[in-house]
Amino acid sequence: MAHSLDVPGGWRGLVVAGHTHCGQIVLPLLGAPIAVAAPRYRCGIVREAGRTTIVTAGTGTSVLPFRLGAPPDWWLLTVGGR
Repeated sequence: MAHSLDVPGGWRGLVVAGHTHCGQIVLPLLGAPIAVAAPRYRCGIVREAGRTTIVTAGTGTSVLPFRLGAPPDWWLLTVGGR
């Protein structure tokens, strides 16, 4: 099943995605009841196939005005050469 945030296989290097609210509501033992992205791209750093993908939680909400089990965050990235 394709999700809106699946990364095409040809991309290499760094992919900085927007944010998914990390699911916004994540229930203990069950996870997020609404899939906004493929589970591996829900939140955090994903390293695969020569690329690093960063997806943040963001700080706000969508539709429902609360978060559960998905704390807000924002990142400061420093990108430089080797």
